[in-house]
Amino acid sequence: MIIPNSIVRIFLLLPNGKIGAQLRDNIPGIASQGMLSTFGGGVDIGESPQQAAVREMEEETCLTINYYTMEFIATFTHQKTQNDRKLLQNNHLFFARVSDCDKIEIKEGVGLVVLRKDVDFEKVNAGEGTQLAWKLLQEYLK
Repeated sequence: MIIPNSIVRIFLLLPNGKIGAQLRDNIPGIASQGMLSTFGGGVDIGESPQQAAVREMEEETCLTINYYTMEFIATFTHQKTQNDRKLLQNNHLFFARVSDCDKIEIKEGVGLVVLRKDVDFEKVNAGEGTQLAWKLLQEYLK
């Protein structure tokens, strides 16, 4: 597994006011196997984080999100380890408003997990980067 230098992370704001996240596959070699995570992925060369977030949402959920329904929350740096080397990874966090849950078709991961805004992520099976992203989202929503 190659760790990208820059990734996007996206939580969904569902019409009922709850938050949508991704349950990852148990495929060997992928990050956060079987854990709760954000939607998203690597930022391609020549692509802005906003462009990557729009692309990743379409690839992973079949939702066509535009810049007006997606809000940038923050960029944070998270340390990852690959082959005993420590790498710093920029995480660009977004929040996408979804008007119709019936249009969500999960293409990556096991499925959509619906969460209350007050869930304590320290008690959830989620990676450290996702936990950091959740804390930033909670602060943003206050």
